[in-house]
Amino acid sequence: MHMNRKLRIAVDCRIENSQQGVGTAVITLAKALSDSKATDQEYTFLVRQDMLDWLAPYVYGPCRLVGIPVSKSSRMKAALRWIAPLRFLWRKLRGRREQIPVSDGYVEAQHFDVVYFPTQMAYLTNLPSIYQPWDLQHLHYPEFFSKSEFSLRESLYRTFCNRASFVSVQAEWTKQDVIKHYGLSADKVVVIPWGSVFDAYKTVSEDAIRATVEKYSLPAQFFFYPAATWPHKNHEAILHALHILKSEYDATPHVYFTGSSWGQRPALDKLAKDLGVFEQVHFLGFLTHEELQAVFGTATAMVFPSKFEGFGLPILEAFHAGLPVLSSNATTLPEVAGDAALYFAPDAYAELASLMKKMLDKPELREELIRKGTLILSQYSIADTVANFQALYERTAALSSQNHRVPPVPTAI
Repeated sequence: MHMNRKLRIAVDCRIENSQQGVGTAVITLAKALSDSKATDQEYTFLVRQDMLDWLAPYVYGPCRLVGIPVSKSSRMKAALRWIAPLRFLWRKLRGRREQIPVSDGYVEAQHFDVVYFPTQMAYLTNLPSIYQPWDLQHLHYPEFFSKSEFSLRESLYRTFCNRASFVSVQAEWTKQDVIKHYGLSADKVVVIPWGSVFDAYKTVSEDAIRATVEKYSLPAQFFFYPAATWPHKNHEAILHALHILKSEYDATPHVYFTGSSWGQRPALDKLAKDLGVFEQVHFLGFLTHEELQAVFGTATAMVFPSKFEGFGLPILEAFHAGLPVLSSNATTLPEVAGDAALYFAPDAYAELASLMKKMLDKPELREELIRKGTLILSQYSIADTVANFQALYERTAALSSQNHRVPPVPTAI
């Protein structure tokens, strides 16, 4: 079918906010595919037209970048959290009427062979597709979502997983979770681990590191947690651990947080004040790539108390930066970090405090974790990631030439 031309892959990532973890993951993928020596495949990254600058520096070689205009209709504006522009299909699902995004026709008109959705955002299309749900957190912690958010996630994730030719995940734990909850066959769910986004960034200079240290008044020793303050990220565990360090160990280390506060900042500030650790807590917001690398490179350790992760990319970023990791033992994290992290239960505040004290007092332990982290990182080769995706693109395209026809998309209402 594709013998006389290159296989054409559409990587549809029309997300609204590129500063979250999935945005940095797409940067990693774009850079890796751009650097690949592909001769029989070409890749088109589809982004919102107002967000070309986000991905442009990482798209070249066999890749190209196309900006898609954002719809101005009020109905589309309400749906921008998922993708734009699209039609919508109203259908009944478990007695409810749900809105399912449907392709606007662009990928079909451009005659792509495969559509890959590297974020949890997708739409129905007649083309063979690969869907990446990242995680099914809403099924494990429904209390972290409103009823409408839960319903939206569940209907869309389930629909796209069932509809896709293949479902791509980054860890075996996530694969088994998707199979268990959505009843997918094991051969439909493919595990392809990704590498660190730091592989895509230029190495930060010593001058940039010094400038970041001065700008944010970073002390000689401090802990670091790069995560938006969503409930499952469990920032409060660090605050409780700081309180225990102060009251039981007479230790007052500082902790720096990066990423959006997402409306949770007042509650976290109040908790920090109530626990008497407010002066030790610093929210830096979003940093530039250079600043983020500088903080990773100068911290004493990264604390990662998350209650739920589909993979845990910041752990690989810490390994890349030579930063020791204290991690919760939830979901995929032990699978990703192996023996290169010290683990604690997400709500075991005293256990976390004890580990933080060890990081402050035992440089030899930090060095041992850094050494192990480097070994673990070697198992997450971006070159391997690209090779695995290129093979999956081939497998997906082959479905249409083996009489495995994709069901037609219903008419939108």
